Amino acid sequence: MSPIAIVQPHRDRKQLHELAPADAQAKLINMWLHKKAPSSVAAYQRYITLFFAVVAKPLQSVTLEDLYDFSTYLDEEELSPNTQKVYLSAVKSLLSFAHKIGFLPFNVGSAMKLEKVPDRLTECYLHPTEIQKMILATEQSQYRYHSERQRDLLILKLLYTSALRVSELVRLTWFNLEPRNNGTGQVNVLGKGNKKRSILLPQSLWTSLMEFRGDAPSTAPVFTSRGGGRGKAKAGGHLDRSQVNRIVEKAAQRAGIDKKVSPHWLRHAHATHALKNGADIGLVKQTLGHDNVSTTSRYLDVVPDDSSAMHINSLF
Repeated sequence: MSPIAIVQPHRDRKQLHELAPADAQAKLINMWLHKKAPSSVAAYQRYITLFFAVVAKPLQSVTLEDLYDFSTYLDEEELSPNTQKVYLSAVKSLLSFAHKIGFLPFNVGSAMKLEKVPDRLTECYLHPTEIQKMILATEQSQYRYHSERQRDLLILKLLYTSALRVSELVRLTWFNLEPRNNGTGQVNVLGKGNKKRSILLPQSLWTSLMEFRGDAPSTAPVFTSRGGGRGKAKAGGHLDRSQVNRIVEKAAQRAGIDKKVSPHWLRHAHATHALKNGADIGLVKQTLGHDNVSTTSRYLDVVPDDSSAMHINSLF
């Protein structure tokens, strides 16, 4: 019988704990994906890449709160409950693997249960008067620069009127805005899944946008940042979604709204108010860029006009 050959370890091969944090995390992910099917590897890499982009921290610093923040992000992006569960399951799987091999002292993902993804639409409802208060409070607020007040007002109005996702709004350039013959205009959006849609804008909003534009070239961002400071956009560059979040949150605070309002709430409000005012559900679906009408129909039940409770004899 031939003796068993002894394989000498590569001298350059290092253990996880010997690597720099970024290198250790990359190796950990490769180990986690080892022997998975190529199609699964590509999908898992996509899920994890998005997770790290949203939480903006290494795996060793991830907390349970980060997982719930990521869950909220997925919900705001209007992914289906099943798709949200797939993303979160992938993250939980990576955390479990990292804990199992000793890379993480605790598995924070074990505390998050995925049996049911709640529908939070009723919790994110804004009444039309609350939208008006947010706009009025912003108009009356003190700003260092008049152009910033104009920008913030237009962000609030465009988010509500056109129901844009915040990711769509921050990518807009003036090339995406197109005039129409009757004094109105439209915004052309490249949405989820690289699907294009066009949204007609009322004349008053279109006029305000054109006044705000001035002589900006078509390649310029519609909404720019003054920049400055770590983690912020460069001066004159596109706003990032965190800056838009702060603009909306501050507008809600000024209006005395005791809720943590995000840009997506204005999209919810658009859908709910449009349907309540008699807009065709197919038209609302088209404006929001939903794949199917069942997603849009969720907004019909947010503020019901009737219920069986209104059709019984009161005993009280």
